[in-house]
Amino acid sequence: MTARTKRTNSPTPPPRRRGRPADARKHADILAVAMDVFLEGGYHAASMDAIAARAKVSKITVYAHFSSKQALFSAIIAELAGRLTGAFQRMTLAGLPPEKALRQMARAYLDLALAPRSLALHRLVVAEAARQPQLGRLIHRHGPVAIAATLAEYLKAQPSLRIANPDLAAQQFLGMVLAQNQLGLLLAGKPAAKSKAALDAAIDHAVELFLNGCLKRRTPA
Repeated sequence: MTARTKRTNSPTPPPRRRGRPADARKHADILAVAMDVFLEGGYHAASMDAIAARAKVSKITVYAHFSSKQALFSAIIAELAGRLTGAFQRMTLAGLPPEKALRQMARAYLDLALAPRSLALHRLVVAEAARQPQLGRLIHRHGPVAIAATLAEYLKAQPSLRIANPDLAAQQFLGMVLAQNQLGLLLAGKPAAKSKAALDAAIDHAVELFLNGCLKRRTPA
C-alpha cells in the first residue's frame, strides 16, 4: 500500500461547527444560570452544587471555568455592569431638544432601574458591598456614574441651557427621577408612581423643574 493510498483511506475529520466554541458556550451558559441562582437567593444561599445542577454540568466543570464562588460572582457583576454601560452608550441624544432628551433618558433609566432583575441585583450588591466593596464600585462606575456621564455630555453641548456644573446637574436630575420610585419598591414593595401614567407625569414634572432651573433667561431689551 502506497503512502498515497494510506492518505486516501484515512478517516475524514468531522466538519468544524460554526458559532462559538463549545467552551465559550458552556462558560456563557454557566454564567447565565449562576446569575439566576444568585439573584434568586442571594450570595450566601447560592452554592456551586446548585449552579452545577441547574446548568446540567458537573461541579468540576463549573470550577474549570470559575475558580471559586467569589470569582463566579465577580464575573456576573462584571457582565451585568457591561450591559448597563452598553445600553446607555448606544442611546443617541444628540440633536434632540432638551425636553425630549431628558424625557427619553429618564424613561430609559427608570425602565432599567425599576426592572425586577435590577432591583434584585441592587439588593444583592448592597448586601455584599461591605465584604466585597470592589463589586459595588464596579456596578456604581458602570451604572449610575456612566449613565450620568452620558447625560452630562449632552447637557454640555446645549447652548440653550445655563449649567455651571453639568456633571452634578446630570446626577441630580437622575436622582430626582429615580429616588422615590426605587426606594418605594426596595423598601415597601411598590413605587411612588403606581401606574405608567403616574410615572410619566412624575418624569414630566422632573423635566419641568430641571429646565426651569437651567434654561437661559432672556435679558430685557
